[in-house]
Amino acid sequence: MNEKRKGIIKRITLCSSMIPLLFVLKSSNLNRKNKYYRNSINISNRRIEYSKGVIYIGDIDYLNSIDGLNYGDILAYDGRDNNDPNIRIYDSFKIRDYDTREEIIEALLYYEEMYPTDWNRTKNSLCREWTAHNVAYIFGINQHRTTDVDLNNGDELVYRIKKW
Repeated sequence: MNEKRKGIIKRITLCSSMIPLLFVLKSSNLNRKNKYYRNSINISNRRIEYSKGVIYIGDIDYLNSIDGLNYGDILAYDGRDNNDPNIRIYDSFKIRDYDTREEIIEALLYYEEMYPTDWNRTKNSLCREWTAHNVAYIFGINQHRTTDVDLNNGDELVYRIKKW
């Protein structure tokens, strides 16, 4: 095996050993923040306000009609009416702060409560999937697929079963 490949494998191995630790450390305050997010989220016209900007959620036509995005604004495709219900967050790799990702996920789960469908994911599994996508993007693994995160029902247990 060449040296470059060995270096990549070492980084992935190191990263994989740290990810479960991150989830244990962060999961202790997930429920505590839940109440704050629910009280601070304002949903109107497929716009969810959160602390860093606005999450625009809807179909492709709606998302294409939005112009003048500000820093912190997010585009999210609402595919919850598909065979495998999902919400896709575009350019999710840019959101590296765990607390920001967690807040966005909490807002999306609240959106699901307000407009219920068959999209059924736990907060922890969504956080794990998004983190896994970001880690893969940072290491250059399938960047064409890890630029966005597609939070679909089919991946509920994938990031729990697979150990990085």
